[in-house]
Amino acid sequence: MSPLSLFDRARLWLLIGIAALAPRLAADVGNLPNEAWAKLPPHPRLLANAARWQALKQQIRADATSAQIFALVRANAESFLTAPPVAYVDTGAFLHGPMRQGQGRILALALAYRIDGDLRFLAQARAEMKAMAALPNWYPQHFLDTGEAALGMGLGLDWLHDDLTPAERDQFAAAIIEKGLRASWNADGTSPKWATANTNWNQVCHGGLVVGALAVAEREPALARRIVDRALENVRHAAAEYAPGGAYPEGPSYWAYGTSFQVILVEALRSVFGTSCDLEKFSGFLASPDFVAQMTGPTGEVFNYADAHGTGRSFDAVMFWFARERTRPDLLATELASLQRWQGELKAGAKVPSADRHLPLALLYWQPSLGASAKPAAPPFAWSSGGGIQPVAAMRSAWGDPRATFVAFKGGLMPNSHAHMDVGSFVLEADGVRWAVDLGAESYPKARANGIKNEELFDTRTQASKRWWIFRKGPEGHNLLRFDGAQQEIDGKAEIIPATKKTGAPAYIVDLTSIYKRQVRAARRGFALLPDHRVGIQDEWTAADRATEVTWQWLTRAQAKAEADGLTLTQSGETLRLRVSATDKFTIALEDVSRPRQAFDSPNPGLSRFVIRLTTPANHEGRLVVVAEPSTVGAKLAAPAMVPLSQWEK
Repeated sequence: MSPLSLFDRARLWLLIGIAALAPRLAADVGNLPNEAWAKLPPHPRLLANAARWQALKQQIRADATSAQIFALVRANAESFLTAPPVAYVDTGAFLHGPMRQGQGRILALALAYRIDGDLRFLAQARAEMKAMAALPNWYPQHFLDTGEAALGMGLGLDWLHDDLTPAERDQFAAAIIEKGLRASWNADGTSPKWATANTNWNQVCHGGLVVGALAVAEREPALARRIVDRALENVRHAAAEYAPGGAYPEGPSYWAYGTSFQVILVEALRSVFGTSCDLEKFSGFLASPDFVAQMTGPTGEVFNYADAHGTGRSFDAVMFWFARERTRPDLLATELASLQRWQGELKAGAKVPSADRHLPLALLYWQPSLGASAKPAAPPFAWSSGGGIQPVAAMRSAWGDPRATFVAFKGGLMPNSHAHMDVGSFVLEADGVRWAVDLGAESYPKARANGIKNEELFDTRTQASKRWWIFRKGPEGHNLLRFDGAQQEIDGKAEIIPATKKTGAPAYIVDLTSIYKRQVRAARRGFALLPDHRVGIQDEWTAADRATEVTWQWLTRAQAKAEADGLTLTQSGETLRLRVSATDKFTIALEDVSRPRQAFDSPNPGLSRFVIRLTTPANHEGRLVVVAEPSTVGAKLAAPAMVPLSQWEK
């Protein structure tokens, strides 16, 4: 045998090194070793295997909550038999809505068929899947749409696998592979930005793709593994943002969206590999339902900061998973109440209620034994998230009382997905009324159709972004302290500091100094819930070397009447008195802000804004105190002392 040339020896050592390194790399990336992929479970394998599906039939017969969930799923499946086809048309919101609609139909029809064997549901599920598979693409330019489609098609293919023809399996698998998995890489083989984002895009896209990949893993093992490994390596970018206290940086509204898909990812891994790879163990993740509860006021409305769509608590199937994981049936108060209401509507012959498209997953997550579990201790009356991108806090006078006093507020920063220019903003409730409101999201299609480009609509990282021109997103549409009418600074961040007033009342301070660093030398806002259920909001600032015009904004749908020392608000037969005191002379103006200011703004029916104005001389300190007095407080009380925030103790 001739001796190896220098080139051949070098190449041999390179190949030996790669061979030695490959198993270690495969085991390290995603924490799934080779043996985990060696033998995939048979279909159905995603979220439930054949034995679990069989057990569910008995569970539905034996457990009232399971029966309620299935009755609603079946009613929805029945309605889909005669519903018009999903219109996969971009009407200004991409294909996001249609993909979610198609996904919801597939899940409901497939689950209904697996439980009761009605062939009509199988036929309609096939039709829905064929319609989705026949699309030229799954709208990869807005990859959330692709992630939604991959989830629906992946679960449909897996759950119905043995009842589909070979040709149908081929058609659906090919759609997942070509329009989902392979479409998830850029032309140069790199991953799109969503893969490493710290937003719901990360969770939704990775979660949906992993479900699709595991549904076709025997057909494309290398591609499936690549999809799963990428998800396990990168979902941490979004999951890390729950730390430390569970506050979701995009707000309670988007919490359900991103979190639902991370849970689906966890359950997909558990069902196929027997491990979650600890994706549920990120700091704050399991605590995040408590964040949602704390951000929900006594009226049932949430603190709808950021791009929240609506204020009501919705039915979130993912809560059944958290209730099981934490042995906390109390987390399901909203969901169980919704099931009871829907059951009554169905019995009364009303139109089938529109439910969460993930309702079928609630049946898979629900653990009937929780019905008899002991309830945990009452949540704290004063709570803060303890940090994070968008720190938040809330205080309330009672739990379980719809007339309780409640105030929730936020610190944080602007450069984050769906963020508003709302640092220091708050909502306030008392006597069953939300007196200080947040407007939530502006319509994305409306903004796009009226001069706001998509990249501008979601640009939170530029001070001059047109996003801040939109009334609901910029400083004009929030309950803020402002200086000289200027914007907040996007390169600042406000932390929330727990404090206890000398009276012993629960209190917090929001340090706004970096948010207004180009306008004043210092600025802080304090919130205190007094023992008599009044709320004190105290702002302090130090002017720079020029006189500063200070404005203080409160948005409300109540009727407002100015008085000598403040205002009186009336709404729904209730009254809230606002008493104002300040270091300098002030004025109060009432403004009608119900009409759109720009073509891209929506109307805000019944909305008013009152603005307190005062001027602070150069280099002087200013202080403004507003005390909100619910009518239940009773007789007129003396205004609380203006104790400087520097004396509020930690």
